[in-house]
Amino acid sequence: MGVESAFVDLRRLADWFATLSIDRQRTNAPPRALHIERIVEKLGTLSIPLLGRELCTPEVRRRDAARAALAHLATTSARARVIAALRSITTTNVADEGKVCALGLLAELGERGAATFSDPTAIQKRSAIALAAQLESAADVAAAADMMTRQLATSEMLQLLSVMSESSPAAAHRLGSELSVRLDLDRDVREQIEQLTMRDDVAPIPEPARVPRPAQVAVLVDAAARLVIVACRKVSGERKWRRWAVLVDRDGHVEDCIHEDKAETDSANLIAELVADGYRMASSDLEQARAIIAAAARVSAHSVEKLESPYYLGRDLLDLGNAHVGARAQAQPSSSRIGHAVELIASGEISRALALLLRCDTSNADVAGAIAACLLAEHRPSEAVGHLLRAIEAEPSWSLHHWNLAAAYHELGDARACYHALRRFIATSALPTGLFGDPEQPARVALAERMLLDLERAARLTGTTLARPRKKRAPKRQRS
Repeated sequence: MGVESAFVDLRRLADWFATLSIDRQRTNAPPRALHIERIVEKLGTLSIPLLGRELCTPEVRRRDAARAALAHLATTSARARVIAALRSITTTNVADEGKVCALGLLAELGERGAATFSDPTAIQKRSAIALAAQLESAADVAAAADMMTRQLATSEMLQLLSVMSESSPAAAHRLGSELSVRLDLDRDVREQIEQLTMRDDVAPIPEPARVPRPAQVAVLVDAAARLVIVACRKVSGERKWRRWAVLVDRDGHVEDCIHEDKAETDSANLIAELVADGYRMASSDLEQARAIIAAAARVSAHSVEKLESPYYLGRDLLDLGNAHVGARAQAQPSSSRIGHAVELIASGEISRALALLLRCDTSNADVAGAIAACLLAEHRPSEAVGHLLRAIEAEPSWSLHHWNLAAAYHELGDARACYHALRRFIATSALPTGLFGDPEQPARVALAERMLLDLERAARLTGTTLARPRKKRAPKRQRS
């Protein structure tokens, strides 16, 4: 390209960007590219410095246009130069918005990047709000969770979710729900995500007004009894298709999985290739396809505790939700989750602790006891009684359950029930348990003994009895 020709094209490109600032009346309309894409292709690497400067401008439309042009250039031989320019932007003294755009494009290109912001808190909040605004469908949520899982360190992920839970709690709840069932994340990380995002005061996100069309499915089987389930759905408003193929081995495990977000064709060619490889069509029934994949996902989750990324990205095509979790959704809670709930109770964050515990198996004695402690702290003794009785049934020798039950009955004004709960507390406190090392236990025992004496004295003065009422015997049947 001649120097004069390149200069003219650069001038045209600069003038076009300038028109985006002048035309402020149509800020919601996408900029008309005209011949700009052709000019950028013609200039190649010569356009990168100009596009980099436009990426850092405060004008949103100019930044978006520059980002689109750089993304297009990255598909050509100029990719390396584009990535180098983006990395340079993240390390120079430019506006935070430009660094965010550069980091976002680097991530889109599969490259990691880092930057130091002048106002990190504001950038985190804007990033969280921008991400929340994109979570319109189950596919969007799965894609966002997948991006975070693959590209963010654990600390970065938790920080983003923490900011989002403050700015967009409903979106954070939805994204946290998705991440908490990703078995490719460590259990402790999933629990931390739940603690950050699962709030009981968050209103559920309404279902989308427009229900997506059903996916086309095909179930194929080969001579070795392996199954391939193919699901396909047209992308709304585009001549593209979402395709998902799951290979299930003869033992019922998910052996492989492929997801294509915007395929050029539907599943016909893929099915034809499978038939050529020895598979035969077995069914096109949607419910049968769902049942096969759900069962295989549960088997895989139980045996290896892992499913690959394409499984999570494509499962909304068959509306599988958390089918891979199965009964594990209410599995026994880990000690770290209960421990965190106890810490929340101690710090006065009762509602957060209660929300965390209610997602556990409430028949577990530790969980039931902790839930009761939350309810007592919120002055809801009648609700606490049921949880305490379950805890006592599972763990009758643990004296704290009886102590809390006595507290609940005392608040309810049931002197007789409180009296017997205190007596059981005294009796179980004499047994060798971990409470022997609790410095507060002697004070509890002393208070319980004083309360027993007070209750007995009050009963004598009022002429009431503290004895349990005798159960009425069923009348004997008379022989005819």
